[in-house]
Amino acid sequence: MSRKAIKAINWAALAERIPETEKTAFVAFKAKSDQHLRRMTANPEAPPKIDWAYYKKNVALAGLVDKFQKDYESISVPYPTDKYTSQIEAQEKDLFVQIEQFIKDSNERIATASKEVERVKSLLPFSEMTMEDFRDFCPEQALNPDKPTIWPHTPEVQPENEQGRPSHH
Repeated sequence: MSRKAIKAINWAALAERIPETEKTAFVAFKAKSDQHLRRMTANPEAPPKIDWAYYKKNVALAGLVDKFQKDYESISVPYPTDKYTSQIEAQEKDLFVQIEQFIKDSNERIATASKEVERVKSLLPFSEMTMEDFRDFCPEQALNPDKPTIWPHTPEVQPENEQGRPSHH
């Protein structure tokens, strides 16, 4: 992780999104990150330069400093490769597709609900409705004179819905 990347973390914005149950884990993670940053900034960004000429003058063994210099300059510590950014970006694209679909579905549900609200608003108030108006508005709840029900007029107590008994017609 470069120094720029670790400084670019917006901890306040991140803290707002953390649920209460995860606050302690978040605080521990931030403390660990801050400790890592302190240790990283305690060291210079590049290693100090070695004065090879000084050592060549002052070390008696011939060729030893040249060998050390050659070995030192041939060492390269590779920066770890980033294997995860592409996976995260792919997941992000999938999520954006899902979010767009959810928005589209939600807008359709909103449109359907709005139509229903408008339909209900356009009806007569219940206080001014006749029994026929109510039957037209709520056919499943209105009493049907062609198919009378028995008290308490709930579906499960009607003769045709009782188990093991033939219906009376």
